[in-house]
Amino acid sequence: MTYFLRFVVAFFLVAVTAGLSSYFSYLGVDSFYSGLNLPPLNPPNHIFPLIWPILYVLMIISCTIVINKEGNKKAMMLFIYQLVLHVLWCVLFFANAQFALALVCLVLLDITVFQMIQAFASLSKTAAYLQYPYLLWLLFATYLNAGVWYLNGANLM
Repeated sequence: MTYFLRFVVAFFLVAVTAGLSSYFSYLGVDSFYSGLNLPPLNPPNHIFPLIWPILYVLMIISCTIVINKEGNKKAMMLFIYQLVLHVLWCVLFFANAQFALALVCLVLLDITVFQMIQAFASLSKTAAYLQYPYLLWLLFATYLNAGVWYLNGANLM
């Protein structure tokens, strides 16, 4: 497989994730999200569409680096697993308002991305470093998810 074809694979994986995540996120944003009690430090809604494209581009670059390395099987499996968890979180949080389950999913996503960064680091320090903004954003999202769950009561489980 050529370098360009590997880039296309990385781009496709992230683009599908971005598209599905956006679709499920807008379901909640357009319905119940505006009526929620939000935790302190919750950014305005217009910030999210600015942050995510940057994170997705970093994912594509780091995935392209890793996909071109020998012995990348574990790293790529973790990359794909975190993409699935990423979409699942959007389904749970935004499409179904299952904030407790979404929080569990997000903690699993945090752990998986941390493990993915370690696997990437064994293949390319650059690829690993490119994932730190994503991990930091996910940890912030974990705080936000926990805050939404806490502030909006058990009836939203």
